[in-house]
Amino acid sequence: MWLNNNNQDPNVSFRKEYQPFLSFDGEKAKANNFVGFVHCNDDFFEIYPKVFQYQPHLNKDLMHRHIFFWLSYCKKIKFPFNQSFLNNFEIDRFPELIIYLIANQINETVSARPYSAYEEIEEALLTPRGKINFNRYIRTLSLGKNQFIDCDYDPFVYDNKVNRIIKYCIRLLLTKTTIPQTLRMLNESINVLDEVDDQVCSIDQLNQIRIPTLFGEYEDVMHCCRMILENQIYSHAEYEMKNWSLLFPMEDVFEDFISGFLKEHFSQDFKIEPQKSELYLHQEPQTFNLQHDILLTNKKTKGKIIIDTKYKPRWGLKGSDNNKGVAQSDMYQMISYAYRRGTDKVILMYPNTSEKLAEDYVFNIQKSNESENIKIKVVDVPFWSSSDYKEVEPKLLIKLNNLLRNGF
Repeated sequence: MWLNNNNQDPNVSFRKEYQPFLSFDGEKAKANNFVGFVHCNDDFFEIYPKVFQYQPHLNKDLMHRHIFFWLSYCKKIKFPFNQSFLNNFEIDRFPELIIYLIANQINETVSARPYSAYEEIEEALLTPRGKINFNRYIRTLSLGKNQFIDCDYDPFVYDNKVNRIIKYCIRLLLTKTTIPQTLRMLNESINVLDEVDDQVCSIDQLNQIRIPTLFGEYEDVMHCCRMILENQIYSHAEYEMKNWSLLFPMEDVFEDFISGFLKEHFSQDFKIEPQKSELYLHQEPQTFNLQHDILLTNKKTKGKIIIDTKYKPRWGLKGSDNNKGVAQSDMYQMISYAYRRGTDKVILMYPNTSEKLAEDYVFNIQKSNESENIKIKVVDVPFWSSSDYKEVEPKLLIKLNNLLRNGF
């Protein structure tokens, strides 16, 4: 599949090619820590979180609801989630759910508030407009076209870069969906954008766009377009998306979910800083940057707690396991974090492997000064439920409340 997708010569050694999403052992395919889908020609894969892999009966609807629940708390991964639509949407294909949500977001935005903007245009005119571009005008004179005046002007237009990108993405989605409700919304959006030129657009063009504050709702639409354009694999046809993938790294989802959950429920007592990274192990010159997943600072005591999320479910954890499922490299990492940050409290946070959480365990790392220890607490937190995603939020709230307010 990957050879065909990249138009590779089958005689060329495949070992030189690398894709980090799926690994094959000849009989089975293993998805690394990703969730999403891969569509390449006629081959299609849906990839679901590995925390569900030991469930006796895999329920796609349950997994979909969990994924959208997690994404609802995520700040880095912006997604037009909506849990309520799943109650009336009888589709079990993950891509169709994604396309439906994107189509709905686009349709609601472009229909409710059309976007117009000043667009810079360079044009040779018989009558001056805007400002004259003398550099181009001199070149025009040298070609004997002295009747034309090269001008730059900025009209306020509906046919602008933003709407052209949106329309192009809608055209791509129309080639991927077969659901009547989705097709209807996409075609409605095309009708709204009827006066906008059809142009092939790229992620580079999208990166140059800045949405004015007045049209803040279009930021979400641009994030949807980014998901489409960044994950589109090259196709020979301009409006064909035969090869498309959308994959979320679960390490990022888990970290972003915990960070967003903490901000939502614990901001009153803690200053919460995700991806805190101003410290270095070596100062002059600054080398070996340290980046904490989440840094908590108690607003009253000013005490600091480092949280490091690990999307490494500790399957089959036994009481006789002295390491408690923690990798030695992770332990070294936490010690360096605590030492450089000047705190004695670190939490290693893992997703639950069953409805019953593994018991918390504290590693006491003694410094050279016997009176000082670094406490590294290893915990499982409720991240999923085998029955209902709604059970996760109250259980996680209780777990984190006990963890952060009852001390180590």
